[in-house]
Amino acid sequence: QRRPPFPRSLLAMFMHLALSALAFSGSNAPFNTRGSRVAMNVKADASPFAAPQPSPALDGSMVADMGFDPLNLASVDLNLGSANEKERSAAYVLRDYREAELRHGRLAMLAALAWPVQELLNPVLSRTLREPLLLTETAGRSPSVLNGGLEQGVIPLVILSAAALVGAVDAYSLKLKAEVGENWLPGDFGFDPLNILGGADVDVRRDMQAKEINNGRLAMLGLFGFLCEAKIPGSVPALSGIVQPYAGEVMAPFSGPMI
Repeated sequence: QRRPPFPRSLLAMFMHLALSALAFSGSNAPFNTRGSRVAMNVKADASPFAAPQPSPALDGSMVADMGFDPLNLASVDLNLGSANEKERSAAYVLRDYREAELRHGRLAMLAALAWPVQELLNPVLSRTLREPLLLTETAGRSPSVLNGGLEQGVIPLVILSAAALVGAVDAYSLKLKAEVGENWLPGDFGFDPLNILGGADVDVRRDMQAKEINNGRLAMLGLFGFLCEAKIPGSVPALSGIVQPYAGEVMAPFSGPMI
């Protein structure tokens, strides 16, 4: 008897967890605790059309700074504030980019978890709560911009609520940045309800920050892989031949052995 194909959602989840574990391994190299203020007096290029030079702020002092910037993007100040402030230092520009990286990484980590989980749980919850199955329109795939299905049920309300929350966080971050001034730390909103970093020394804090950044980077790549494979089957070579096309049976992932 033919063995049923391994569920796509479970495979994607396992791959994401495995990659996240790699990011949590950390580095044994000692951290540079000098901070990135050493380059505060070095000006960044405020013009996106000028030939960029390697940013002096990429000196290894910032957490998870691998010095990888082949396009020299860190040397170009694309922040809207640069229109009124032409003399922003390279370190301030880099901190703005780090803030953007952290926000996208955090959103990607949430999305990379939600993507396979909702494909697995929505059929079960729909049957248990006797609610409409939101995966029918998308042929069992997660509703998204590429897959469609975002107009169903409560999905628009959830999207609007998420957008409002992002706007509130953005407004709070701008307020916090103005209040703290030079001591502002990208991505630090003082949110630590479990007091994980309570009493931690500098090295432990930097290690935890590096793990968050690395997991965020992996999540952004993983989510991009989800999008590509969902829209163009076979576009992710590692999943080619493993991810089976949808055959019309939404409950197929639960019909056979899970391992």
